[in-house]
Amino acid sequence: MSEEMSVSERREYERLLRQQERLLAEKARLGAQLADATASFPSAEELALEHEQAAAEDPEERAQNLSEAGSYWAMAGEPERAHRAYLAAIADGGPVAGDARIWYALFLVENGDEAAGVEILDTVFAEGADDYVVYQSVGEMYEERSEPKAALRWFEAGLARIRLLGDQQDEGFGEYRLAFGRKRIRESMDLPEDAGDRWAEQKRDEFVRSVDGRRPARGVPQPMVHSVFYFPEAELDRALQRWPELREHFESHDEHRAAAEHSLSSLVPIGSSPLISIATVAGLIDYATAAGSDPTLPSTRAAYAAELARTGQAIAWPPGRNDQCWCGSSRKYKKCCGRPR
Repeated sequence: MSEEMSVSERREYERLLRQQERLLAEKARLGAQLADATASFPSAEELALEHEQAAAEDPEERAQNLSEAGSYWAMAGEPERAHRAYLAAIADGGPVAGDARIWYALFLVENGDEAAGVEILDTVFAEGADDYVVYQSVGEMYEERSEPKAALRWFEAGLARIRLLGDQQDEGFGEYRLAFGRKRIRESMDLPEDAGDRWAEQKRDEFVRSVDGRRPARGVPQPMVHSVFYFPEAELDRALQRWPELREHFESHDEHRAAAEHSLSSLVPIGSSPLISIATVAGLIDYATAAGSDPTLPSTRAAYAAELARTGQAIAWPPGRNDQCWCGSSRKYKKCCGRPR
């Protein structure tokens, strides 16, 4: 420390050091709490076995459960068992979110059998799919592999298909996702803006206006970052035990997860990079006590989420297609909160 520092400057410096130590200690404590909260989550192998058992018990959901079992066997490092589960899902012929063949094809491409995977993808492309997530998933796969022409082909085909059939999912959000994916790929290829790109921009402006309409009135304190508050299931149970009145806001953990995913999705079209603030009851209490606010108020939870983001204790959204879901379920994002509803 410089000898020329005044007494007031030295005091401010020491205050900042104490604040830094407090924040680092809080970060470590919350990290330990989160680790405890997620320690009981099942492994990929356990989830695969659960889905295989569910497939045996529920014939109507057999194909869906087998397809999900395949993804977890892949995550568990069991490619042969993944192969068998995926093939069984396809053979069953029952409904699967997206298309059972797509998830198997992506598995093949990602696990060294690209020729077989691409052959299946070409078959699905020629037949046409009714679910936008098919085109989005394959387009993003090619985008990740730095194959923009192939990615653009899938995004454009998906747009044409969904406009022909009518987008009944997410109030037209599927059409927007494909259009913005197309725009993103075209920009990476340095292609000139066209009517489709302008339509995607127009939809983004509409989302901006819809989000602006939900913001607090001017003068009301609000977080400076786009972070979304989220209680893991065990923490939500603790919160409801401590504050029963919160049941008006959190009817179930499934609804809480779905609401968080919807909030995160609504921030993407406005150019934001959303963050998920994984909250704990203890952390919320400490924050509310320090701020002199009521922990049961939505404004307090929003401010706490912003504080977690400000101190580096939030995670980026969305995860990769094959990464574990942000909610802590140990499932792949595309088969959990990112699954089309």
